[in-house]
Amino acid sequence: MELRQYWELLKKWLWLILLTTVIAALAAYFFSSRQTPIYRASTRLLVSQSVTNSASLQYADILAAERLSSTYAQMITARPILRAAIDKAGLTGVVDLEKLAKLVSVQPVRDTQLIDLHVEYPDPIIATKLANALPEVFVEFNSQQQTARYQELKISLQQQLQELSQEIQDTDAKLQALANATDAESKAREAVLEDRLAQYRSTFGNVLAQLENIRLAEANAQDTITVVEQAEVPQWPVRPRVMMNTLLAAIVGGMIGLGAAFLIEYLDDTIKTPDDIARITSASTLGIIARGKGDSPDAIIALDEPRSPVAEAYRTIRTSIQFAGVDNPMRTIVITSAGPGEGKSTTAANLAVVMAQTGSKVVLIDADLRKPTQHKRWKLPNTVGLTGALLMDELSDNLDYLLTPTQTENLWLLTSGQLPHNPSELLGSHKLKQLTKQLLKDYDILIFDSPPALAVTDPVILGREMDGVIVVVDSGATREPAIIHVLSEMERVQAHVLGIVINRFQRRGDSGYYYYYYSRYYETDDNETSHDDKGDHPRRQSKPRRKSSQKNWLSRQFSRLSH
Repeated sequence: MELRQYWELLKKWLWLILLTTVIAALAAYFFSSRQTPIYRASTRLLVSQSVTNSASLQYADILAAERLSSTYAQMITARPILRAAIDKAGLTGVVDLEKLAKLVSVQPVRDTQLIDLHVEYPDPIIATKLANALPEVFVEFNSQQQTARYQELKISLQQQLQELSQEIQDTDAKLQALANATDAESKAREAVLEDRLAQYRSTFGNVLAQLENIRLAEANAQDTITVVEQAEVPQWPVRPRVMMNTLLAAIVGGMIGLGAAFLIEYLDDTIKTPDDIARITSASTLGIIARGKGDSPDAIIALDEPRSPVAEAYRTIRTSIQFAGVDNPMRTIVITSAGPGEGKSTTAANLAVVMAQTGSKVVLIDADLRKPTQHKRWKLPNTVGLTGALLMDELSDNLDYLLTPTQTENLWLLTSGQLPHNPSELLGSHKLKQLTKQLLKDYDILIFDSPPALAVTDPVILGREMDGVIVVVDSGATREPAIIHVLSEMERVQAHVLGIVINRFQRRGDSGYYYYYYSRYYETDDNETSHDDKGDHPRRQSKPRRKSSQKNWLSRQFSRLSH
């Protein structure tokens, strides 16, 4: 498809695209504006890993710190931490634990040791309290977990220090008691106590050094969590984002409408333009009848409005028929369509009028012996008609009594007559051939208005015996398989299909340029021949700008030939 075709498709289905866009936007706005506002309070934490003295493991320490941040991010949302945070914030009985678990999200910042903690809640104050209470609770919990492995050893060493301290005090008291003794036995005992006191003091120093080393190791091995940025009370909700949701819904709705338009066009197999005719069959397009505003289905435009673009379109069809019969003039023409209501009877009546306007003696024959309409269209009685003529034992030389003159000069109507039980047999009988030959002696052109070709076989029977067949399609209604079937049936009986007439064509863009320039031509002509109220001089009208193009030249040539 060319870009112009895409543009025409967009203009055609613009209403659908706009409709889906507006509906989606209104629906998103309606549901978003009625949702409960959710506020988000955020806290940023810094995780510092324990200090190591190994310089060769610095990069490994960084990687371990990042993994540690991810681990802590999962631990913060544990049920015990959330329960303790609720208690610490004083929100027991206000905030449900299960609901809070769904509203807390923790995300480590990539390639850093930072953790972002978010708490979402309908109340901004409660969200802020929980966002600040969770880090405090988790810091206490993490500190307790890390100091638990050194706690037993520290208690044991502290007990030893207490025992050694007591032994030192007792030994020192005994030495004080033996300080004034002069006998040899007391001196020996004093020496033993002094050695024992020195051992106790040495042991006490060693145990105390061990305790300090354990405390230092505990301090070095402990990971620290620091609150970098505390949560503040949010001023605006994070959900729902009404305008953003409305905009996104409008975009999605427009895309859905556009996709639906392309899908409809892809699935639509109706005939709309002459390009569709050229694509599915080799039959030519004789003419295009535009769709008029408020046109009656029984209107004879060529008689009522002879200067209208629609009437000119019928003259174009007449010219096309004349070109098709340069070597063998088309004197008997069958007009049919694929289905009912596609405008074949209207086309037959208007075509008969424009042919009679050239001076040819034309007979319009209502060969639809099932649902005739021509007598209603012309407001004439349906007396003997075609059925009566075919049921006669013998046709007279003068058949004027069968024909009814119309309002148009050189145009007569042969109505259908009474509806027979066997219309197909009558139309395929030898009596119809005799009637046709006898009418052609006194008249120039016979136009047969036949039934729809898909419903009955009457058009196929008539088309086999007549000079040419014209198939009328309703633009946008007649399906491609239907017209293909009609043309194949005509080809099967070797009927001569003159071409196809597109009826009720709706102009889009420049596809109806012929009608556009034709209407401008007559509008300019009427304006130039009008007079002022103050005198008899014609008004000076600005001449329309001429566009020298091949299409315009062809349009003028067809118009000239039709006149």
